[in-house]
Amino acid sequence: MSACADASSTTGDAASPPSAQTGAAANADRPASPSRPALELAKAKQLSAEQSVAARVPSASGMSVRRTRALTLRDSGIDGSLMFARDVDFRVTGDIGFMIHDMAATLSPTHAGQPIVFDDPTSVTINVHRGRVTLDSAKLTAIFNRYLFQYQGSPLRNMRVVPQDRGSLRITGEMHRETWVPIVLSGSLSMRSADELVFHADHVEVAGVGADRIMQAAHVKMADLLKVDTPIARLDGDDVVMQVARLTPPPALRMTITQIDTSAAGVRFTLDDRTVPKIDWPATMPARGMLVQGGDVKFMRSMPMNIDMALTPIDANAPFVLDLYHYRDQMSAGYFTFNEAGALDVHLPSYTTLASAAKSAPVQNGSASARFNDSFIREQQASLAQAREVWQRVSPALRSASAARAIPVGTRAVLSGLSATTPGSASGDERHSVGPAPLIHVENVDFYVSGRIGFHVRSLDAQMVPKQAGQPVDLDDPDQYDIRIIGGEVVEPWPAMAALFNDYLLDYAPRSLNDLRLKPVDGALQVTGGIKLWNHFPGVWLPTTMSGTIVARDERHLVYAPTSVKVLGVPQAGLLRALEIPLDSLTPFTRKGVALKGNELVFDQYTVFPPPVLQGRLAGATVAGDGLALKFKREVGVAVAKPPAGAGKSFVWIESGDVKMFDSLVTNARTLIRDQANPGVMKFDLYGYRRDVSEGKVRMAADGTLDVDLSAGK
Repeated sequence: MSACADASSTTGDAASPPSAQTGAAANADRPASPSRPALELAKAKQLSAEQSVAARVPSASGMSVRRTRALTLRDSGIDGSLMFARDVDFRVTGDIGFMIHDMAATLSPTHAGQPIVFDDPTSVTINVHRGRVTLDSAKLTAIFNRYLFQYQGSPLRNMRVVPQDRGSLRITGEMHRETWVPIVLSGSLSMRSADELVFHADHVEVAGVGADRIMQAAHVKMADLLKVDTPIARLDGDDVVMQVARLTPPPALRMTITQIDTSAAGVRFTLDDRTVPKIDWPATMPARGMLVQGGDVKFMRSMPMNIDMALTPIDANAPFVLDLYHYRDQMSAGYFTFNEAGALDVHLPSYTTLASAAKSAPVQNGSASARFNDSFIREQQASLAQAREVWQRVSPALRSASAARAIPVGTRAVLSGLSATTPGSASGDERHSVGPAPLIHVENVDFYVSGRIGFHVRSLDAQMVPKQAGQPVDLDDPDQYDIRIIGGEVVEPWPAMAALFNDYLLDYAPRSLNDLRLKPVDGALQVTGGIKLWNHFPGVWLPTTMSGTIVARDERHLVYAPTSVKVLGVPQAGLLRALEIPLDSLTPFTRKGVALKGNELVFDQYTVFPPPVLQGRLAGATVAGDGLALKFKREVGVAVAKPPAGAGKSFVWIESGDVKMFDSLVTNARTLIRDQANPGVMKFDLYGYRRDVSEGKVRMAADGTLDVDLSAGK
C-alpha cells in the first residue's frame, strides 16, 4: 500500500540512493540531516547489534570453539559447540544412558562444515572434558542386556547387572553351552587403559554351582567357556574388556575415566581429560538441564546458528529425563522461549512422563554380522529418514511449472545444477531446502512495518524474495528481501498514513510539509498540516487544508489530486489555477516513494514504505471511513501458501523456502504466528518481531512446524 512517483519522476527503484534525485526540487529538498530517516537508522543500528551477537565466538570454563569459515546467513562458520550439563538423566534411548551430575564437554560434528543434527546422532562426537556420571542397575543392565549382547548368535542372554556395596558388581544371565545355562559373575570394574574398561570376574557360578575351584584346577578361563569377541566387548581370560567410546549407541563418546566408585546406588565415573581444571558454569546455565553454546545445531526444520540454547525441565521438582532418540516427542510436548538477543530456552517435560514412553518397544536382535545390537541404530536412522522426508517435502503445487515462476530466476539456476546426491545440494544439505522462496498468507492482521506505520490486512497472499538468489529470507534485515504481493486486500488506516508522513517521509530538513493529519470527508480525503513556501519562506508553518480524491493511476502508482487548497483559511486552488502556478513550484516535495508533481501528490506503492520493498499490482483504491482501502490484482497461476486448518481468524502463515528468524535458520519453513489470547485482530510488528516473540512462547510440532504464540507472556 505504498505509493510514490514513477521511476523517472522520483528516485526510481528502491535501491537508488538519495543522490540519484535530479532537478531543482530534489536539490531544494535534499536533507541536511542524515540522508536516511531516523526509523531506518534505528533499524540499521539494531541489525548491527544483532549481527555482533551472531559474530561472537563463545568460550567458557577453559573451553573454546573456533570460527574456520566466513559467517553467512546459513553458516556461523564455527565447527562444534560447548556443552554443559548438570542433574540430567541422559538417555541415548530407553534405559541406555547415564545420570549426569555435572559435565563440561565439546560437541564436534562428524563432517567439518556440517551442523550437528539432533535427529542424526551419528553426526556428532561428544568430547567429555570433565564430569561425574552414574550408571545405576537399570542403565548397566540395559547396556549389557539390550546393546552389548542382544544380537543374533550371542552366547549370552537375559543379563542383569546389580551394583553392590564394597565396589563389586553382580551379573546374572544365561550362557550358551549346547543349551542355555544359568551363570552368575561377581567382580569389579577398572580401567585397563584410557580406552578400555574391564570387568574382572572374581567369582563364577554355573547352574547354581560355584565353579571357581574347578576352573582354577583345570586352568580354565571364562574365555574358554564363552566366545565373546565383538567390536565393543571381548573376553580376555576372566576379563570382559569393553571399549569405552562405544559402550552406548551413537553419538560417539570420547571420555577419560579417572576414578570408578561402585556402591548399591550404581557405578559412578569421574571423567577428566586434564584440559578443564574445574567447571565454571556460564551465567545462563540452568539449575538443572543442559546448555549448548556455539556452532550450528539442527533439530527438525530449525537450525539455531552460533547456538545459545538451554534445555530445562518444565517440572522443576521431578527428575529430568532427556531421551535423545525420542527428543522430538519431548520437544513437541514442550515449548521454546527466546530473548531479544536470540538466546533460546527449551522447556521440556521429562521423557518418562509422556504417553509414548509408556509403550514398550519390542525387543529386537542385532545382526549377527554386527555382533552387537545395531537394531537401535537402524531403527533410529529409519525414523530419521521418514521424518526428513516430511520436513523436506514440497507439495506438487509448489513444484509445478506455474509455481516455478514464483522462484527467483537466479535461485532456479542454482538449484537446476544440483541433484539429490550432490554433496551440499539443496535436497541433501541440512542448510538448504528446495522449492520456491517463502510464501506468506496474512489474514485479518494489523501489520506494522515499524512503529505506527502499517496497515490492516484483510487477506493477503505474498512471497518474500531474497534479493540475492539462493539466500534465505532474513527477517532482521528488511533491505535483504522484497515482498511480492500475489493478491489480496488491505486498508491503510488514516493514523497509519499520517505516521507514514510524519515519522518517515517528512523526517528531513529543511522540508516543505509538517504534521500532516488525514481524514475522510464526504468521500474525499482531507489533509491538514503546515507548509513552508519554497521549503523556507516564511519561517513559520502556514496552516493548510487540502481536500481531494485519491485513485490508482496504474498498477503501481496512487495519485492524490487536491481540488481544494486553503492556506490560513483562504482558498488558494482557484487562484493558483488562474495564474497557472503549479503547487509543486510553491511547495517542492520529492522523497523516496512520493513526490508532488504539478498539482498532484504521486505515490509509488513499491517504495513509499520503509523496507522491505512492497511490490504488487494495484487494482483500485477507495477512500473509506477507516482508511485507504487497496485491492491488488491476483497473479494467475502462481502458487500461494496454504494455512493449516485451525489457524484461527487472525494470523500470519509462512510456508516453504528458508527463513532466518532470530539467529535460527528454518528450512522448508512452516511457521504460524498468532495471538491466542486475543480473539480479535492480532498486531504484528515486522521491525519489532523479536520483542514480540520474546514475550510469548513457541511450540514445535512433530513435523517441525513452528507455532508462535505472541500472547503467552502477556
